[in-house]
Amino acid sequence: MIQVNGLTKYYGNRPAAKDISFEVEAGEVFGLLGTNGAGKSTTIKMMCGLLKPTRGAVRIGGVDLKKTPLKAKSMMGYLPENPLIYDRLTGAETLELIGKLRKLSNKLIQQRIKYYASSLGLGEQIHHEVGTYSKGMKQKLAIAMTLIHDPEIVLLDEPASGLDPRYTKQLKDWIKNLAANGRTVLLSTHIIEMAESLCTKVGIIDQGKLLAIGTVNEIRMSTGANNLEDAFIRLIGVSD
Repeated sequence: MIQVNGLTKYYGNRPAAKDISFEVEAGEVFGLLGTNGAGKSTTIKMMCGLLKPTRGAVRIGGVDLKKTPLKAKSMMGYLPENPLIYDRLTGAETLELIGKLRKLSNKLIQQRIKYYASSLGLGEQIHHEVGTYSKGMKQKLAIAMTLIHDPEIVLLDEPASGLDPRYTKQLKDWIKNLAANGRTVLLSTHIIEMAESLCTKVGIIDQGKLLAIGTVNEIRMSTGANNLEDAFIRLIGVSD
């Protein structure tokens, strides 16, 4: 469902991402694991068409992102690391806006607003202005904005930001459910436990380079480490 080939982005002479290549099949959860500034967000922004790569190509569901961007983007839901939400709209109005942009029917939009208000624990606050929300509530709303159109491919950039343990657990369950229903998920995180518990495959990225790709066990065995945390430290320690 996702094919990334040689994706590279330079800012001046500095590579923010260099020769990134991987594939993710339907039903997989692929984790980009790295520290802050490693190149995770840059890679995801190029994958969803928000950032033009210096070179390289992305195919989404077999569709070339560069040649047919609207078709490719219609299959994706993207949660940025710092989502922009209008403070003067209510949560419900925000989801209505996104639903209409995604060409959902009014009936379906209202059904999904009720669902996310309940499942995310927003309750009647879904009808309050977003400017009154806590950081965690805004993150929950951003998750609903990402998933409201039931996308085939979901790109999540640090999705647990601002969530308390209860809703982090719920987020994990949702991600597992998305994959179980054939959706393709790409997850960017610096939280090793999240990558270890969710991802069918992991790519460890540092200084814009993919240092290793594989299952948790494959990465652990290739580095001679006892767990993913130790493998991560060993790989980061020997990166250029």
